[in-house]
Amino acid sequence: MRSKAPAPVVFGAPMIPDPARLAEITAEALSAGWLTNGGVLHLRLEKALAAHVAPGDAVSLVSSGTMALLLGLALGGLPPGSEVITTPLSFAATAQAIAWNGLVPVFADVDPVTLTLQPEAVEAAITPRTSAILPVHFLGVPCDVDALGAIAERHGLWLLYDAAHAFGLTFQGQPIGSFGDASAFSLHATKILHTGEGGFIVTRARRARAFRQMRNFGLEGRLPAGRGLNGKMSELNAAMGLALLPDLAAELAARDSLCRSYDDTLAGIAGLRLHATRPGASKSLGYYVLRLPPNRRERLHAALAQEGIFARDQFPLLCGPGTVWADAEIVTRDGSAPVAPRVGQEVLCLPLHGRVLASDVARIGRIAADICSEGNI
Repeated sequence: MRSKAPAPVVFGAPMIPDPARLAEITAEALSAGWLTNGGVLHLRLEKALAAHVAPGDAVSLVSSGTMALLLGLALGGLPPGSEVITTPLSFAATAQAIAWNGLVPVFADVDPVTLTLQPEAVEAAITPRTSAILPVHFLGVPCDVDALGAIAERHGLWLLYDAAHAFGLTFQGQPIGSFGDASAFSLHATKILHTGEGGFIVTRARRARAFRQMRNFGLEGRLPAGRGLNGKMSELNAAMGLALLPDLAAELAARDSLCRSYDDTLAGIAGLRLHATRPGASKSLGYYVLRLPPNRRERLHAALAQEGIFARDQFPLLCGPGTVWADAEIVTRDGSAPVAPRVGQEVLCLPLHGRVLASDVARIGRIAADICSEGNI
């Protein structure tokens, strides 16, 4: 009798709430007949998330992480057509949010170790047209917030962090959202905690009122007193987040255990590097990242897929051939060739969620060891 093949191991497996719990919470909104516009579930989730930010900060829910970026840039009151310095290594939403605000993305190089925006390259990219910096805590690794904060203050620039990869992260003992002027988070289904679709922003408390006005058409009472659009989160999305909150601790514990299993299994394999975080940061439980030479990464990615293990391939650059910003150059600290095109191709993210089994980790380790033992390819 043939042995049963292992079940596929998907890269992203969103937490699924207990159906009865989700139904009970959703019923509150249905009973009230209040499905959006800041209902009780929206307020309850906002309050729950606010318990995890620094004193003096505020959480504001929105309809997506992209909306958090869009409105986070708008909150800065940036001049139309001005330049926003960002990284070429991120998801498309980072640069698209800049463009939809009528601003111009300027791409600066990344640090070859952390893959986050390099402060020296940011400094080199600043022109009289620069109005803001939009760094990304890429793959759960904090940016050099001290250096970037000093640059923003020195040049009078708005500093908005894209924290879509950084839910729950702390740095230097502070919640990751406490740095800069604001930090945009995603609650998309691919994230640790999610609302199906959704997001939130962390701002200093004094800016929360202005942000919340913008997410609701800019209304003051019934009058459009300022710029705005429809960026609100619905009650049904908020219900999903509330239904998942009781399961969050167990999911985080499972991911932490999985990271330690990956470490034990993969750390000794020659030719394979484990992507390290910045000193002073808590462990990222959103991504488990390998760094390999591009040819070897491609072979490992394909070999894992052949055995039903689906890793997350490298992030393509946001600028260059085939993109909206095909002619945009990547600014470097000294005019030399950028490292982002090279190091971006080294990244492979393994499945990281509570449904990955010990046997799956063992298979991944065996496949990685086989690929890395093939020598230079």
